[in-house]
Amino acid sequence: MLFPLLFFILLGCFTSWLVIHCLLATGLGQAGNADRQHHHTHVGVIPRIGGIGIAAGFGLTYLLCFFQLNASDNQTIMHFAVVGGAVAAFMLGFIDDFRPLGAKLKLLAQILIAVAAYKCGLSIDSFMIPFTATRVDHELISFVLTIGWFVAIMNLINLIDGLDGLAGGVGLMLMALLAYLGYQHAIIFSSILALGMIGAILGFLFHNFPPAKCYMGDSGAYMIGYVIAALSLMNSEKGAVLAALIAPMLALALPIVDVAFALLRRGLKGLPLFRPDRGHIHHRLMGSGLSRRNTVLVLYAISLFALVGGVLVFADRGRYLPLFLGFVFIIVIFALRGQKISVDSLQILLTDSLQSRQDTRNALYLKNWLVVEAERADSAVHLWSDFRFVLKKMGFCRAELTMGAETRDFYVPNTAHEDLDLLWQESHESHGEVSVALLLYAEKEQFSESQFSQVADIAAEALVLARGKWEEINGSPMAFDSTAKQATDYRRQKARNLYRPTY
Repeated sequence: MLFPLLFFILLGCFTSWLVIHCLLATGLGQAGNADRQHHHTHVGVIPRIGGIGIAAGFGLTYLLCFFQLNASDNQTIMHFAVVGGAVAAFMLGFIDDFRPLGAKLKLLAQILIAVAAYKCGLSIDSFMIPFTATRVDHELISFVLTIGWFVAIMNLINLIDGLDGLAGGVGLMLMALLAYLGYQHAIIFSSILALGMIGAILGFLFHNFPPAKCYMGDSGAYMIGYVIAALSLMNSEKGAVLAALIAPMLALALPIVDVAFALLRRGLKGLPLFRPDRGHIHHRLMGSGLSRRNTVLVLYAISLFALVGGVLVFADRGRYLPLFLGFVFIIVIFALRGQKISVDSLQILLTDSLQSRQDTRNALYLKNWLVVEAERADSAVHLWSDFRFVLKKMGFCRAELTMGAETRDFYVPNTAHEDLDLLWQESHESHGEVSVALLLYAEKEQFSESQFSQVADIAAEALVLARGKWEEINGSPMAFDSTAKQATDYRRQKARNLYRPTY
């Protein structure tokens, strides 16, 4: 029994590792990866081609299963739905990795993939309401819950893919749980696919564990998320899926809580709910002094602890699950006490949020304006003058920008720009062929600390995006002495002729 298990894991692992290794060795994975993300923790531009290796390892595992399927099996259509939907999720993410799609279009595509899975039998047909004997069995409720389940899990894996090895490690643990659940329910097909995905993710982690050589990208994240959602439903018994869903949800406790707090945090600050930020738990751990590698290991330990809760849902008929949940509750209480949360602190947080929302919206508008101006600017110096205008409108009184070996600064007259005791100060760095460092200052009487930090983050993001747009259009790294290349079409030349830098 042990050899077949190891065979599928090793097969997926070797296939995934080899495909990614070949892509990295040939440089094919570099195409379409020149965009910079201000909120990513890595340095430089890292290929987002890990999903290709994961798909290869998982696909080869399925092909071996395919030849063993019984044509009379009434679950065959469901089997095809697992793999067909995984391929569709992979292709959606693959396109987005190399030709970014809008959020609404991606959401629509995810819903269509989920609808197809529902029609093929991967659905939440019925469930028991907790603590009652009432069974809910309604077609519309089943449809909505199924679609929500698929879309939520696909995006959940994608949202935690912000640190080397994190999403892959969490996905690996979930697949181990699903392999166990498939074995418990004697659903061999589910167990084999989960084992194949375990191997595929392991092969990817050889290239992704800090320091990462590649990322899984949206293609890998969407595919892993879909397979988790699909196998969870396949492991359900007679359509009553509450226990089958609780186990993966417990194992996903870390990303679920992290994303929930991220949505709440952005809502309070007036930010778009799905805008990336640096407030995730891995950012906070790294901010406390932990290295990338140690941060990942801490989060692995938390996820492994949560995975134990998922196993306890089924172990000995869930007899020990209440003890586990009680232990978790005690940990949460002590953690909240350590944060010194009180009614007064929550009131201050809410008041600060209401006051900063207008500043945040204004900063987002200015960020978008600067990125558009980057398309029209005829020199880096002119773009710097536009950026100074943006900084003044955002409320900063002083700034220093270093690109390569050259530094330029500006200050707003009649402000406390020289008295550091009266100023908030924050620095941001970005890397590329030319390293960039931005130092921002604002008067304390104009901003609270959290307001200043938020607007400074948007300002730094504006610079990263504008710089990336400039380099994409002109095909060369941006420094202060850079000039735009000759316009290749009438529209762009007309935009250049109309461009007037803000001095």
